[in-house]
Amino acid sequence: MNGRDEILHLLRRYDRYLLGCHLHPDGDAIGSLLALGLALETAGKQVAMVLPGGVPGIFRFLEGTEKILPAPSFTPEVIIALDCADRERLLLPEEVFAAGVPVVNIDHHLSNSMFGDYNYVFPEAAATGEIVYDLLTGGGFGLDKRIAEAIYTAVATDTGFFRYSNTSGRVFTIVADLVACCGISPARIAEEVYEERSYDSLRLLGKVLSTLRLSEDGKIAWMTLSRELMAAYAVPLEETENFVNYTISISGVEVGLFFKEMGPEETKVSWRSKMAVDVSRLAAHFGGGGHARAAGCTIKAPVAPAVEQVLPFLRDYLAGAGLKNTAGEEKSRA
Repeated sequence: MNGRDEILHLLRRYDRYLLGCHLHPDGDAIGSLLALGLALETAGKQVAMVLPGGVPGIFRFLEGTEKILPAPSFTPEVIIALDCADRERLLLPEEVFAAGVPVVNIDHHLSNSMFGDYNYVFPEAAATGEIVYDLLTGGGFGLDKRIAEAIYTAVATDTGFFRYSNTSGRVFTIVADLVACCGISPARIAEEVYEERSYDSLRLLGKVLSTLRLSEDGKIAWMTLSRELMAAYAVPLEETENFVNYTISISGVEVGLFFKEMGPEETKVSWRSKMAVDVSRLAAHFGGGGHARAAGCTIKAPVAPAVEQVLPFLRDYLAGAGLKNTAGEEKSRA
């Protein structure tokens, strides 16, 4: 891990910066990318904020997202990875690394592989947005309303809008400062992120809820989404990200899973838990990672075989942890 002064020196020293974040970007990834990019741009730097797949629709309300482009238009002097636990998940063209440009890794995931030449990683932070806030305020970068909204979105989404166990006093201090100094509207951001959905996404949610299953002892709940069903409703991927939360909302459930078939041999698994289980450790078994209460992984199999891989492993883990589970004996509670 490198010190803040060293990272701030890098942010001041050069003129051209390339910023990227992780695959399937969430609110923390988008917010952190946008906040740091806008702050550097305001400081007179040439900045390329890059997302090859574009900004997810639910975050396009943030001012400045139109500056996030599919590819860089210049050769950078510094590459900055935000909210990305490993190099393989970094959404940047591989050719940008060929010239040996230094990579700055800014993140809060415990599973971070420290892939950067400079690693500024704090797992105790609730969100990467919290780290970006500390860098900007500690380094004398000005905050305007655009930057404040981006940081607020980053922190709010990674804490479940201040419902998750990673919500600390420090988090409330940061968001109070953002509201006070820049006049942002928490109500507007919450409405944009959580309360604006397309008609088809709600219809799709109904179909997905019909796949809900509960283990016999009620400690595991899971749902599935096939490629065929996703294609039938043509709903953007980001509008399905919070579907998994319905599994963990069931009384008595310790671990909730959402299996989303992304390709003929690829299924994304979203993990959620309550207080007794660290799902980042479980997702890591399948090459994924994340946080104690929210994690993800990708399994190289269609959705049904992916379920058959994960559930026995989870059943055995919970039994070994003293949370006996008979995940193989499923029943529908739809």
